[in-house]
Amino acid sequence: MKVLKLALLCAIFSSLVSVASAQESKKENSATKPAPRDKGWEKRHETFVGIAKRGNVDLLFLGDSITDAWGGEGHGTNGGHKIFTSKFVPMKAANFGIGGDRTQHVIWRLQNGELDGIKPKVVQLMIGTNNSNGTDNTAEEIADGVKGIIDEIKKKSPSTKVLLLAVFPRNTGKDDAAKKIQKDKIDKVNSIISKLDDGGKSVKFLDIGSKFKDASGALPKELMPDQLHLSEKGYEIWANAVEGVITSMLKGDSAKAPEPTKTVKKVEPTTPAKPAPGTPEPTKTVKKVEPTTPAKPAPATPEPTKTVKKVEPTTPAKPAPATPEPMKTVKKVEPAPAPKTPEPVKETKKVEPAPAVKAPANSSTTVADEEVVEMKKSPIRDFFKKLRNR
Repeated sequence: MKVLKLALLCAIFSSLVSVASAQESKKENSATKPAPRDKGWEKRHETFVGIAKRGNVDLLFLGDSITDAWGGEGHGTNGGHKIFTSKFVPMKAANFGIGGDRTQHVIWRLQNGELDGIKPKVVQLMIGTNNSNGTDNTAEEIADGVKGIIDEIKKKSPSTKVLLLAVFPRNTGKDDAAKKIQKDKIDKVNSIISKLDDGGKSVKFLDIGSKFKDASGALPKELMPDQLHLSEKGYEIWANAVEGVITSMLKGDSAKAPEPTKTVKKVEPTTPAKPAPGTPEPTKTVKKVEPTTPAKPAPATPEPTKTVKKVEPTTPAKPAPATPEPMKTVKKVEPAPAPKTPEPVKETKKVEPAPAVKAPANSSTTVADEEVVEMKKSPIRDFFKKLRNR
């Protein structure tokens, strides 16, 4: 029984050890574990550290041999050298690509001085193709390595934006089966790392791999002579594909600084509101306009004069003097002899419907005439009454 118990305990212990070692192996990912390389590699790394210490780098190219061939300080005059010098050096660009690097090597370089002294506005990163060889790393491990580089960039320079390029297509397997396995792995890596794009806030993913393929999907040798590295024409295609994106990303970072200055300028024009004393000047101009407006009523004044003229013809007060004439005739009738008076009475009756009463029907003078006639009639009546009484 004791032997059985011991055997059982040994089996349990061995199984626990194997599970622990399996878990440990799963946790261990060479693509994310920072690692240096040989002496020659370290010498190149020190060159890049020296460039970083000098500062004045806004755009940083980071990667393996495909990035290395862009040229620039610390590099040869390979396929992309002329284009890098003409297009990107004016953007304050530096190239920290080293041939043969994998994700773990780039992580080590960043942790050991290549970002000390600089805070680039944009890092163009293209890495992972060397991790895809054979069974070195899985697609998931390579993607984790790429993420590890981006995390390191954010630690060292939080304001830096990363233009993350998809791993370029390649066709270097020993046979068709190996080529397909590697192609599928790279495609999967790109699918995973594309999700690191956060809308361009800190990471922008860009896949330009199709630009290096022909209509059949093959990689023309004029662009990729060895089916992995680019020719000068290939670098020209690469430059044209990313130049506008890099420029906008650089401006996006630099535009944030001038924005407050623009707002200050906008505040300055609003401050002229303080020279409110300037506002009375327009009020003065309004006052000047006011005297011009009375000029308009001036022409209006002749209009009432016209109405006066119209009133003048309506004043047939002139016929009014004609009315006193019949009054004179009435006075002449008064001294006439009593017996002949009846005749003038008829005449007076005729005088009653005198035209003077009808003509100025609207005037006040006619009313005065009628009153006079009535006044003249009353003494005549009295006269006849006296005659009758006799």
